[in-house]
Amino acid sequence: MDEPIVSLMKPEFTDDPICAYARLREKAPLVRVGYPGGPASWLITRNGEVKAALSDPRLVTNYGNVPGHQGPSVADLMVATLDMPEEFRDFLAANMMLQDGEYHARLRRLVTPAFTARRIKALRPRIEEISARLLDALAKKGSGDLIEEYSSPLTGTVICELIGIEEADQPQVRKWMNDYADAGADLAASARGMLEYLQKLIERRRAEPADDMISMLVQASDEDGDRLSESEIISLVLVVVNNGHHSTAHFIPNALLALFDNPDQLALLRARPDALPHAMDELMRIANPVPTAGQRYATEDLEFAGVPIRKGEALTGSFLSANYDPRVFPEPERCDVERVVKRGEGHLSFGAGPHYCIGATLANLEGEIALDHLLLQRDSLEVTVSRDDLKYTEATPGGARLLSALPVRL
Repeated sequence: MDEPIVSLMKPEFTDDPICAYARLREKAPLVRVGYPGGPASWLITRNGEVKAALSDPRLVTNYGNVPGHQGPSVADLMVATLDMPEEFRDFLAANMMLQDGEYHARLRRLVTPAFTARRIKALRPRIEEISARLLDALAKKGSGDLIEEYSSPLTGTVICELIGIEEADQPQVRKWMNDYADAGADLAASARGMLEYLQKLIERRRAEPADDMISMLVQASDEDGDRLSESEIISLVLVVVNNGHHSTAHFIPNALLALFDNPDQLALLRARPDALPHAMDELMRIANPVPTAGQRYATEDLEFAGVPIRKGEALTGSFLSANYDPRVFPEPERCDVERVVKRGEGHLSFGAGPHYCIGATLANLEGEIALDHLLLQRDSLEVTVSRDDLKYTEATPGGARLLSALPVRL
């Protein structure tokens, strides 16, 4: 008898997602789910099983790597469904997020030096400077949208500077970056503009290297002298833009609301600001704007969490469900900024396994600085609308549900 399919389009999954996913989690570690017009897949609901899936070599991110696969590639489908320029196909095909095995390991090996703990730590003074400047401008106005006027330009500017986008070009590049998450934007035009800009920037950095990510990628080589192609460099930059900008820009307002909802925890941090770095794990657990991992595809008939999975079937890990799993987090709905979890366990907001987020250290640092500046160094910030009046946009059915705006007064 086939497993009944749960529709994630039901209102309960947007009205009260924590409780809705808790019911699925207690029902089973794997639940059959579906969306209108799309094939059913398996949703992984428990922390341990999500973590295991993200490290299981039998599950791949690129279904083109499923033995016997025939049909369009992931790049082909993205070009068609997103109406992307044809010239974008090579960059989509080189997307590190959609690669497996040695090719993925090679790309990651060559980009990781740009994200070492030492390099990220050295960014603190500059991130603090950008944050202070944005907050000063917002304070002079007296009120505004925290996302549009603070968190988005903060993370966008940091990513631009990390990549090596010249200051005069940053407003246009940040617009292209923001268009990626704007359902009403002309994505094809933005993608083409970003592509042409990056091609010219790579050419300039080949001639005159600087201390930035583009220059590092242009010069990067492994022990065999293997270098990245232009398509691979552009693809890596786009991965950093899309994963390092939008997610942190929306984590900041989510975390701020979480602390306002838990005034005892905010009071604790204000009394002990040195506790903020530790608190970031708990805030990342409950305020993560990315609800699911990318799909994994079974490369063979297998059994996972006691469930038979057929070759080619898709499995998706629910970060939202995993981060509230009481097997790992006692009283998971309680915000506890002093929470300590067992070694080797914890939130999965940055993923796990070979695809663990290379920008995790940067995201933590940006979030920590932002919350320190917004809530610990000042106590005057107020949200000027009720929670019921907050509006959200959903990028895809069952996907990221992002705040459209957060009106505040300083």
